[in-house]
Amino acid sequence: MTVIANRNEGQRPALHFTPNIGFMNDPNGLVYSKGVWHLYYQLNDRNLVAGHPEWGHATSTDLLTWKWHEKAIKAPSDHESIFSGCCVVDCNNTSGEFDESTGSDDRIVAIYTLHTQGHQTQDIAFSSDGGYIFTPYKHNPVLDIGWADFRDPKVLWHTLSNKWVMVVAKCHQFKVGFYGSPDLVHWHHLSDFEGAGVRGYQYEMPNLVEVPFDDDNQRKKWVLFLSIGPGAPLGGSFTQYYVGEFDGTTFTSDDNYLRTADLGKDWYAAQTWFNSPDGKAYGIGWASNWQYCNHVPAKRYRSAMSLPRKFTVREVPLNANTKSLSLISRPIDLSIARLPSNDAAMVYTNGSAKISPSIDVIYKRHMQGSTGAFEFKLNIKSVTSPARVTVDIANPSGRSVQLNFVVDDQGMFISMDRGRIRTGSSWDHPLFDDKVCMWVPSTQSVYDVHVIIDVYVCELFAIDGAYAFTNTFFLQDGVASTLTVSQEVTDTEVFDVYELCPLA
Repeated sequence: MTVIANRNEGQRPALHFTPNIGFMNDPNGLVYSKGVWHLYYQLNDRNLVAGHPEWGHATSTDLLTWKWHEKAIKAPSDHESIFSGCCVVDCNNTSGEFDESTGSDDRIVAIYTLHTQGHQTQDIAFSSDGGYIFTPYKHNPVLDIGWADFRDPKVLWHTLSNKWVMVVAKCHQFKVGFYGSPDLVHWHHLSDFEGAGVRGYQYEMPNLVEVPFDDDNQRKKWVLFLSIGPGAPLGGSFTQYYVGEFDGTTFTSDDNYLRTADLGKDWYAAQTWFNSPDGKAYGIGWASNWQYCNHVPAKRYRSAMSLPRKFTVREVPLNANTKSLSLISRPIDLSIARLPSNDAAMVYTNGSAKISPSIDVIYKRHMQGSTGAFEFKLNIKSVTSPARVTVDIANPSGRSVQLNFVVDDQGMFISMDRGRIRTGSSWDHPLFDDKVCMWVPSTQSVYDVHVIIDVYVCELFAIDGAYAFTNTFFLQDGVASTLTVSQEVTDTEVFDVYELCPLA
């Protein structure tokens, strides 16, 4: 079955992956093989809140159309859970667990945390059919240091040292452990990484990946993602990252600066696909926050993933004198999901409509479809005196959220105002902030912004992917259907506005 099968059951996003049923959190086991992208994920299909996770499974050939499958890895008992982990393709049968009849691309190995009360170990399971049916290794666990909080393994093949490398969270020691193995079964300790940045309550979901430079795919840099929850600067959970070098034993951060992978409230547990084609880095995050994920509106299922993103690195100006090698995040190409533009649905007012003597409505569009999914881009001119651009996103009942862009000679202040949806709503939570904010320094004459709205997920990318800002919102009585852009003082261009549709 595909995601579109239950499109009419409440407010289900058109393009963001959601589970068929139950509560979903971290992405797991991301692996690409034989033209298929596999997405496993933490799933509690017994309830709509976190608890007793196992591995759900979905596949796609385009990263936009997803097919649900049976659970891939189930808990051995009601007293155990399958926590987060990863998958690799054991093409050369380093594990010795595959026979000659299994094609090299079908040899999928899952490495995951088995959780029992007061104890977490790293276990493995083997699939000979390309990642659909797994058999746990008969001699599990493969890594056990006797700790209660030791989890979320991510494994890669390090070519120069000719071995498998695992990064795993030593949660309350605030360290990332590095382990090596020739065969995915026998592991030995290599080193620990203890970076600066935010520690919060615990480390989770480490992810080490080589990321190409933006202007040269042959040059690459190692990026270590590390998720924190709770304890994020904006509250709850978030993902930070380090840029550096890895020699097969030790990861060394270039500068140990805190870098945030996404500056919104709702992008967590970032993971990348193993074996991505052409050596590129593709990843995804969970579009929620541990502060309120168990409480947001839900009927059949709860929570969504972000759109998959393509990652690169490039030098990003922090001010007139300083640049920093930073992660660049761009959403995957949405062109196949775009509906043909309907000029009759658009009204370019060119300032002829005024909210007040100083505020011009420059663009308004009523969406023709009912998916609640659309995208648009803005070019906002930098100015010396304070100026404002407001984007109002409303449903037919008049409920709305706003994106505000305040520009001056220092930079651009971006905020999402979710406070309006509280009035008269049947749902609320004290930690679901009215406003979420992000700052972009003044380093260019025009600020480019790309926004994707998909029912209750808003993903915003600024300065060609240098800044990402993901937040959820929940409009009562219908999905968003009207886009209105107004400005005060500055010059703003609105372009590439497309309605988006689910793909069968």
